[in-house]
Amino acid sequence: MEKRSCKHCHQLFTPARNPHQYVCSRRLCQNVRKTTWRRAKHRQDADYRENQHHAYQIWQKNNPEYWKDYRAAHPSYTDRNREQQMERNKRSRGPPRNASLIAKCDALTEKNTVKAGRYQLIPLSGAVIAKCDALLVEISLLTDTSQQTGDDCKNPPYRH
Repeated sequence: MEKRSCKHCHQLFTPARNPHQYVCSRRLCQNVRKTTWRRAKHRQDADYRENQHHAYQIWQKNNPEYWKDYRAAHPSYTDRNREQQMERNKRSRGPPRNASLIAKCDALTEKNTVKAGRYQLIPLSGAVIAKCDALLVEISLLTDTSQQTGDDCKNPPYRH
């Protein structure tokens, strides 16, 4: 067989088994090939995307402390990621924002639970970044009924 140039590293190689092989057998080139394939498959195939998502959910359920432990063991990764996120925020959102305006799925903990009661939800503008399809709202406790609007807020008595 004739020698070819690897699409990734551009070194000459002889195809091993597949006559249509376009990358050499080096581990780095094969990893790039696999990553490229996975990204394309994920974009184009809804079943593949759903299966991958389901598998990741199962993995997360079986490894609940993984990312917390990883961040604790790799503080430089955490710091670098935080810096990069703040740079992305500046570039994509315009004026600088407070890093605390990034909503995470585990933001509500036992330490800061919302008390039972009547609340007013006011949607916020695109001033924050939300992860995991979070619904971002401002919560204000209504203590005075004069702040309420609409008939649905008047609590009519329950009737059978």
